[in-house]
Amino acid sequence: MKINLETFDLTQLPSVEDDHFEFKSSRTPPDKLKKKLNCAVSGFANAGGGCFVVGVDDNGKADNGWPLKMGRLDIRAWVDQIVNEVVPVPKYDIKLISDPMGRGVIQPDSAVLLVAIHESYAGPHMALLDKHYYIRAGAHTVKATHFIVDAIWAKRYFFKPRLTHLFRLKPEQEQTIQLGIIALTDAPAVDVKINILPLPHMIRERDCDSLFPLQISVIDRNNPFFFEIQFMILFRIES
Repeated sequence: MKINLETFDLTQLPSVEDDHFEFKSSRTPPDKLKKKLNCAVSGFANAGGGCFVVGVDDNGKADNGWPLKMGRLDIRAWVDQIVNEVVPVPKYDIKLISDPMGRGVIQPDSAVLLVAIHESYAGPHMALLDKHYYIRAGAHTVKATHFIVDAIWAKRYFFKPRLTHLFRLKPEQEQTIQLGIIALTDAPAVDVKINILPLPHMIRERDCDSLFPLQISVIDRNNPFFFEIQFMILFRIES
C-alpha cells in the first residue's frame, strides 16, 4: 500500500480502520501509544504496508491531534526512536497535519501524526518491545503464527534478486552463440558485474581486458542480458 504523503490530507482517511489504516486517539497514554506503534510498524511492514494515524477518533476525525513535543523530543525524533526498535527497520515516512479540513479539531501546538510504513521484502520484522512478529488482520494488528513467519521468510527469499545463465543460438544468426544472464525472481538485480574467469588469452592479446568486469545497470525478467561468445568460458556473476 502506497500513499502520496505530499498531497495527503484528512479528507482522504477512510471512515473506519482497515487493513492499511490504524487509528489512535489523542487520549491514548504515551507509553501505550509507543507499544502500539512499535507493533503496528512490524505488522504493516510484514503485511504489505500501511499507515498509523495518531490524533483521530474511530471514524478518522481529528480529536484534538497529538502534541508536537514528547518531553524534550520533537515528535518526529520520538517516532524515529520507536520505529528503529523494529528489526530490521522498514522504510517509513512521517507527516504532520495541522489543518483538519473540516474533519474534526486540531489544537494549537498539536497535529495529526501519520507514520506510513512501506511494503517490505526484507521481513519478517520483529517488534523489539516484546520480541514478537506482527501482521495485519483486517483492522487489527495481531501476533503472527510460526507458519506466517515462515511464509514471510520465504517471501524474502523469493524477492531477493537471483540470476542464472544460459547459452543460446542468436536469433536469426544461428552460427553465433550467446551467453545470457537472466533473472529467476521478480526482484531486479542492480549494478551487476559480470566477470570472465580466467580471462581468455585472446581477450588479453587484444587489450580488451579493461572491459571486464562488464557493468550492467539492471537485469530483471524484462531485461535479460546477452552477449556473443566464440569459445567456451568460465565466468562468475556478482551482484
